Amino acid sequence: MAKIRTSKEIGSRLKDLRLQAGLSQEKLSELVGISTYQLQKYESGQNMMNTEKLQIVAAALSIQVQELFVTNNDTLPLAVSEKLLLDSYRAIPNREIQESILKITTHVTKSE
Repeated sequence: MAKIRTSKEIGSRLKDLRLQAGLSQEKLSELVGISTYQLQKYESGQNMMNTEKLQIVAAALSIQVQELFVTNNDTLPLAVSEKLLLDSYRAIPNREIQESILKITTHVTKSE
């Protein structure tokens, strides 16, 4: 059974993900539609986020909701499409083609 995360652990993870996204508390609060004070309570673990708020926060951070529940040592399960993409990439016998695909995908994600 997976470890149950506390509000404090989820809040700490939220803060880490917010910082990784380069967002201030003010900006994320604005995107989520809450006060900065409420976000501070979420990040400190003083308040719990309900399921709707978890989804809104994840969307604002452009992450999957599960990412709020994992630590750096955990791994996220792959979606079916992600597994297909990874398996297909690994099945390409030509290393140059693999490198080209990697360049294309990293270029596209940087330009958005």
